[in-house]
Amino acid sequence: MLAYAQDVTEPSLKAAFIYNFTKFTAWPTAVMPLAGPLVVCVLGDPAVSSALERTVKGRVLEGHSMAVSYVALAGPQRACHVLYVSGVTADQAKRIVAALRDEPVLTISDIEGFTELGGIAQFFYEHGQLRFSVQLESARRARLQISSKLLALANQK
Repeated sequence: MLAYAQDVTEPSLKAAFIYNFTKFTAWPTAVMPLAGPLVVCVLGDPAVSSALERTVKGRVLEGHSMAVSYVALAGPQRACHVLYVSGVTADQAKRIVAALRDEPVLTISDIEGFTELGGIAQFFYEHGQLRFSVQLESARRARLQISSKLLALANQK
C-alpha cells in the first residue's frame, strides 16, 4: 500500500499559522464578549481567506466560535480580532497599522518590514520554510498576551 503526502499550499499553510496564532493569543476580556465569535479578517488575499474558512470551520476557541471575514482596504477593521494583511503596499500597510494602533487586533502580514511598521506578526521565508517574527512591543500596546509557547517559535523583534 502506498501513502502519498498531501501537498500543502502556501495559503493553507498561512491559514494554519494564523489559526495557531489565535490559539496562543489572549485578548482583553472587554473585547471578547462571552457569546460572540472570534473574528478573523483577511485583507488582500482571497486564497488565504478561503483556506482559513476551511481551517476554522466548526472550531471553537476558548468558548468562541470562529468567523472569517474578507475585508476591503476601506473596510471596518476594528471589528476584527485578527487581521491578516497581504497584497497592499508598505504605505497602505503602515496606514492600516496606524489606524489600529492601541486597538486589541492581532495584525499579521507577509509584507516585508511589517513589524517595523508597527504590525504584530510577519511571515517570511528562511531556507525555504515559512517562518514568522513577532514584535512584542506592538502586541503589548494592543493589550494582547501572546503565549510563550508561540514566542519560542518566533524570531522576536
